[in-house]
Amino acid sequence: MKTGDMRPKLLYALLVLFLPTAFACKKEVPVSDSIIGTWELSVDYGGWSGTHYHKAGNDTLAVFTAKTYAFYQHGTLIKSGTYTTKKDTAYVFHQLKNRIIFDGQDSGYSHEFFDIADNQLSIYLYAYDAGSTTYRRIK
Repeated sequence: MKTGDMRPKLLYALLVLFLPTAFACKKEVPVSDSIIGTWELSVDYGGWSGTHYHKAGNDTLAVFTAKTYAFYQHGTLIKSGTYTTKKDTAYVFHQLKNRIIFDGQDSGYSHEFFDIADNQLSIYLYAYDAGSTTYRRIK
């Protein structure tokens, strides 16, 4: 067999071995402009405690800038810090989802994900019976 005949086979073997690895890596996703803004609490679901609906004007807010967040309850700052987002696989749902990591604390155990649709931001833990919070965009 000539050296020239080996090149296509070697190239094919390398592609088969390394191409899946390139797609398997989890890459950081730039912060989407869609999460940036001020959001007011509209629904919280506490797993076993059920669903609670909140009227507009309740002054319980989540405020996101390009790198920071702040949560307010009735106008009082409850928690603030930094956050990052990335695409990650939610194995319970078998889907690639938007993951949010607050204050760089990635325990590897419990993951929080978020969805944005129809001016609603939902943040939820990665579990069947875990709680979730939904906010409506106000700014």
